[in-house]
Amino acid sequence: MANVTIRNIPQGTYKRLRARAEKRGRSLNAEVLNILAEEDNWDVRRQQIARVLPGLRRLRSQIARKFPNAPDSTELIRADRDGR
Repeated sequence: MANVTIRNIPQGTYKRLRARAEKRGRSLNAEVLNILAEEDNWDVRRQQIARVLPGLRRLRSQIARKFPNAPDSTELIRADRDGR
C-alpha cells in the first residue's frame, strides 16, 4: 500500500479535519482516506455521467421529434398543483 505525506496544512484546515475525524470516531488518517475515497468515487461518477449524457441528449431529441406537440412536464405539474 502506498503512503503520502502532506506538508504545510493550514492550521484551520488541520483543526477542522481533526474535529471531523473525532466526530465520526475515526483517526485523522482514516478520515483523510475517507475524504480521498469519496472524491475519487465522485470522479468516477462524473466520468460515467459524461459518457452517458450524449446518448441521453440524442434520445431526448428523438422523443421531441416524434412527439413535437407534447406538453412540457413543468406545465403539467403546475396545473396539477394549482388544481388542488
